[in-house]
Amino acid sequence: MNGLQSPLYKNPEAPLAARVEDLLMRMTLPEKLGQMMQLPAVDENAEEYIEKYHVGSYLHALDGDITRLKQLNTERSRLGIPLIFGIDAIHGHCFEDGSTVFPVQLALACSWDTALLTEVGKITAKEAYGAGIDWTFSPVLCMARDPRWGRTSETFGEDSMLIGELAAAMVDGYQNAGVPFAACAKHYAAYGETLGARDCGDAHVSERNMRNIFLPPFEKVAALGCKTMMAAYQSLNGVPCSANTWLMNTVLRDEWRYEGVVVTDWNNCGQVHTVQGAAQSMKDAVELCLAASNDIFMTTPTFFECAQQLIAEGAISETRIDESVRRVLALKFSLGLFDDSEPRSKQQQWRDDRWDVSLQASRQSLTLVKNGGILPLRAKGRQKILLVGDNADNVLSQLGDWSFIPGMHAYSDSITHRSSVITLRQALEADENISLTFMGSEVCGPLTDTQADKVGLLAAAQSADLVIFCGGDALKQHGEFHDRAELDLPGNQNPVFDVLAGSGVPLISVLIMSKPHAINSVMEHSDAVLIAFNPGAKAGCAIRECLFGEFNPSGRLPMSFPRSVGQLPVYYNQAPGWHAYQSPHYDGQNHYIDCDATPLLAFGEGMSYSEIVYGEVQLDQSEVRSNESARLTVQLGNNSDRSAVEVVQLYAQWRIKGVTSPAKNLIQYQRVELEAGEQQAVTFLIEADAIRVRDRDLNLVHYQGELVLYVGHSSKHDDLQVATLQIVP
Repeated sequence: MNGLQSPLYKNPEAPLAARVEDLLMRMTLPEKLGQMMQLPAVDENAEEYIEKYHVGSYLHALDGDITRLKQLNTERSRLGIPLIFGIDAIHGHCFEDGSTVFPVQLALACSWDTALLTEVGKITAKEAYGAGIDWTFSPVLCMARDPRWGRTSETFGEDSMLIGELAAAMVDGYQNAGVPFAACAKHYAAYGETLGARDCGDAHVSERNMRNIFLPPFEKVAALGCKTMMAAYQSLNGVPCSANTWLMNTVLRDEWRYEGVVVTDWNNCGQVHTVQGAAQSMKDAVELCLAASNDIFMTTPTFFECAQQLIAEGAISETRIDESVRRVLALKFSLGLFDDSEPRSKQQQWRDDRWDVSLQASRQSLTLVKNGGILPLRAKGRQKILLVGDNADNVLSQLGDWSFIPGMHAYSDSITHRSSVITLRQALEADENISLTFMGSEVCGPLTDTQADKVGLLAAAQSADLVIFCGGDALKQHGEFHDRAELDLPGNQNPVFDVLAGSGVPLISVLIMSKPHAINSVMEHSDAVLIAFNPGAKAGCAIRECLFGEFNPSGRLPMSFPRSVGQLPVYYNQAPGWHAYQSPHYDGQNHYIDCDATPLLAFGEGMSYSEIVYGEVQLDQSEVRSNESARLTVQLGNNSDRSAVEVVQLYAQWRIKGVTSPAKNLIQYQRVELEAGEQQAVTFLIEADAIRVRDRDLNLVHYQGELVLYVGHSSKHDDLQVATLQIVP
């Protein structure tokens, strides 16, 4: 065959599709199956995989491992098919010391700033690429509506629209950073909806909720060209996601026409058999996952033999294998891996401003949720401050999950990131105007189980001008595998806080934590409360600057806080129907008889040091046709002597015949910068044909009827003004 003597696939000038087909026809079945496998570079026998499986991809390789494996593959790959290296660069290329560590996704979501997310993505892509990585398993598009879930910090919060906007911005950053790099939208889909917030359990979600809530962010990034997606671990309505043909084929491939690569999560295919019991054998599990159009099987080495057996038996066709291999090869060609001969350099890819962006991300992530007037602190000579709580000087708690190579090593690693992290304790100690006394893990912390020394704490507090309580959770108490049944501050933090609150000394609470907790006492008895979800390497500087008014906080919560676990769920966009209000014994409101109706802190909530005044909302017309638009305008005023950022939020409620719809949904928002004393009109364009809903039969239709619009500072009822727009044919 003449084609075999003229390797078109090696010609960088040839069309990508032609190169793929030329290479595919040269490959043996084992070579094709190897391209569908991703195995851990940390395995002792990782080098053997190149010849044993013709493996096409490794994950979690660093430094010399990448160089060595690339060289071995060059020597041993018959056709010279390059490896692709993937890694969990979730909030920076964090697994390598010296790399930039950003706040976790939940913290980044507090910024509501798509431009910031794009910059974070670009810096991460360049640093990972310089280290030899081609592909990050990020961003996370899961929705966190139950904070008991251990992986809450990895998400952008509880709202589908906000998740879609921020995820799209991060994908744009990853894939347009000036280096060839692939993003991966995960975990597809509804991973955070498992019963009891038990990681990887069973999620029962109606098709209506899937299409209205959980799928839109994935559809958005798929349409924007996100190169890969990762299937979720859990089962969806009784069918494991990696074997779910409705999710993987009907929606992803047929409806969305997605041609990117789908990778399973860690041994998803194996767990279909060994954990979920949805297959009687590994061979059955592989058959199910192949039927669901997975392309790369992560850490399931038995796939190799099982797939060959299935093809020999006629259960799976080689044509089906070719479909996946085409997508994998296309990904590798698109990233330039076949033509990449230049050595990569980490230092060459490090941006000069990378730590400035990290610090700015930490600043924008900080969310002030209470201020009785104590903040910002003002210099009054040398201040005596008592700082209490292990999280004020704990690198693991400050950086959060996926900041270190996964596994037990993270808890004993005393080197990685230590030179680049500045904790709150360090930042305050460096301030010559502060005389600091610090009480850490031996006195108070999420893992401290000793009783509070009430006498010693009280004496220390009363000898200070100010007490800062730094509470939260520890890395061992969140992340994958670490779900919780209770959401009180763990360890001895609550009793320690009670002693401090009773001291009579001004008390500020800074909560460095992975997710919302039930912090009723902290909210009630603190003079100010600052939320800092795992806020990144330079967070100590950012928190000190915030407390002393060196910048104006602008964070807004992407997730609601419950008053107790028993109040869950408390996400803002629930559907009406509860009729507790009919009881003659209580207050005519919908709530549990032993708990308030509202969450402790609501989605979208957050404060600044400025007084931002909203004028009366104006709608330029009360009725529009389906091809017309209306403008909703509200006047903002900054009645303060400092500039501020206000996040103006627009919600809508629609009424669909035969369908119960949420009380409100976020449909737009704007981050508005206001100079001191400035007045500014903020206008939202509401295009009638952009308002699309699913009718009773799940058809996607243009909405007609009354559209109730809410605009204001947060999702709280008291923060919103109302306007009504009629959409007519």
